[in-house]
Amino acid sequence: MTSGMLILAEIRTETEQGRPAPTPGWEWTAGDTPRTDPSPGTWFVRRMEDCFAVCFRSKLIPELKGNWPEYQIITCPPTEAGEYVARETALKLRNESHRQEAERNGHSD
Repeated sequence: MTSGMLILAEIRTETEQGRPAPTPGWEWTAGDTPRTDPSPGTWFVRRMEDCFAVCFRSKLIPELKGNWPEYQIITCPPTEAGEYVARETALKLRNESHRQEAERNGHSD
């Protein structure tokens, strides 16, 4: 199975999982960068009033715990298709951080 197929297997919208559609404030975590990444943090999707936003919560400064800065990377329409694309994007960004970390450590696919 290719990594692209793995990504698709991981993605299921809230309604596909039998739950209500996300409302503003809802978040879904795609995962963290590797612990030794030069820019550690968490990739996530947040439902905003008018979109799904793919975001990164930087954990570069551990002392800021709970008040870490967040960066909005991209927005998607507030539809089920938009939720799917936002989840897919967040997972791809997470996977890319792990690929880069493996490359820095001398491992490649």
